[in-house]
Amino acid sequence: MEGFAVIVWFHSGDFSYGSAADLDPFQMVFKQKVIVITVAYRLNIFGFLTSMDGESSGNFGLMDQAAALLWIKRNIKLFNGNDNSITLMGHGSGAISVGLHLLSGDWSEGLFHKAIMMSGSPLFETTVKRASWYATSLNTIANSFGCFKRPTSKLLECLRHINAQILSENLPFIEWGPIIDDGLSNTTMPFVPDTPLQLIERGQLRKVPLLIGYTNMEEVLDVILGDMMETGISTEMYDTLITDIVLADLPQLESNESCGSNIPMVTDAIAYTYKPYPPVTDNMMLRKKFVEFATERKYAAPTLQLADFVSKSSTCYVYRFDTNPRSAIAKEGFEDWVVVPHNYDLIFVWGIPYWPILDMAGQWESTDKRISEIIMTLWANFVKFGIPTKFGVSISWDEFTTEKQNLLLIDRSFNMSDEKSLHFQGIKFWNDYFPRVVDHAMHCCNMTDGSRPVFHVDNSMLTYVLLLTVTVIMYSQAS
Repeated sequence: MEGFAVIVWFHSGDFSYGSAADLDPFQMVFKQKVIVITVAYRLNIFGFLTSMDGESSGNFGLMDQAAALLWIKRNIKLFNGNDNSITLMGHGSGAISVGLHLLSGDWSEGLFHKAIMMSGSPLFETTVKRASWYATSLNTIANSFGCFKRPTSKLLECLRHINAQILSENLPFIEWGPIIDDGLSNTTMPFVPDTPLQLIERGQLRKVPLLIGYTNMEEVLDVILGDMMETGISTEMYDTLITDIVLADLPQLESNESCGSNIPMVTDAIAYTYKPYPPVTDNMMLRKKFVEFATERKYAAPTLQLADFVSKSSTCYVYRFDTNPRSAIAKEGFEDWVVVPHNYDLIFVWGIPYWPILDMAGQWESTDKRISEIIMTLWANFVKFGIPTKFGVSISWDEFTTEKQNLLLIDRSFNMSDEKSLHFQGIKFWNDYFPRVVDHAMHCCNMTDGSRPVFHVDNSMLTYVLLLTVTVIMYSQAS
């Protein structure tokens, strides 16, 4: 007997919080006869602090994960596990971690055989940062704990003398996470030597089957705040929110006024794609469009982009979670229009409707339990066979390919998507056009000194810019 298929779970938490004990995998193990291993790894300052040099190169949390994978590969047979059937599985930052192991070179070579990524992709623009991004954070940390900023060896020595609990409880807010660590250490090979997109273009994407997807309202609880849940979003608020979100992620500008004047090109491009035309004053429609914008930008576009790359050399299955729990215990405090926020797919994946501690009074409806059974079966089939519909379900789930970019819509019907159920214009905008618009808007004024590459505009880009210009003029006249 080869042993049971193995799932290695990386928890979520924005690389800052969470633990291996956040979710109970018992229902998946018991019902699907697989082994589930939940991995603890260093977080926040303990796992991702970089001093931008060899003193603290960063990405230690990812290295912890790789060390766990090596141990599992060497020892899982002792637990009746199959060391040739190990699937990495993660959600949110855990999914980003899985994606980085797909690109990690020697760190994870031969240590896993399939991957499941839920609600996270390393291809989102700001997921992997350059080490220099943390320069200000180092100053903030030094000031917060009364440490010398330089040399960095003194800063690290000071931090190591602080009680770990005191350190973690008094950390200033910092967006911890993976960095490009090439050249930062003379003793450790880099984990993320370049941007994920460039690593893929260099041929470093592992050829393993992938199951990947997202929910249809990932960002709703993060971007729709306070009264907006009930009253919607006004036109003025819509413009402000989109501008603020996008500008926060744009590259820092040179101190050059002519560059700054190109920022409207970026916001106009987004308005062309996401603002209803002719203009509307329906606050509820604008709220819906804003949630669509936020979810497609951060989740849908990078998910489908990675799926496209993977599908060129491996089997790939993509889904969108469109069904929310019917049970009152899971809907408490939600407006009726909210469907599936971030994390709410985990209710079904881990069989939460069957957890005894939550179902003592029969609070979960039978429909939710049935959906959970189906999802666990699909996921476990993929883990065991690489095909989610192999046994136990009568569902058709086509492979994702460049030519046929279909998703399984996980609702009450479990149907494949069509051109009406996906906003492909938005996906294409974020993956193809937006990076070039940003490059042109942020960099064109600096090209005369020869320090930047020439910006090449192909026919599709010219068409897009012309359409954008015409639309902006028409919209300005209408308003």
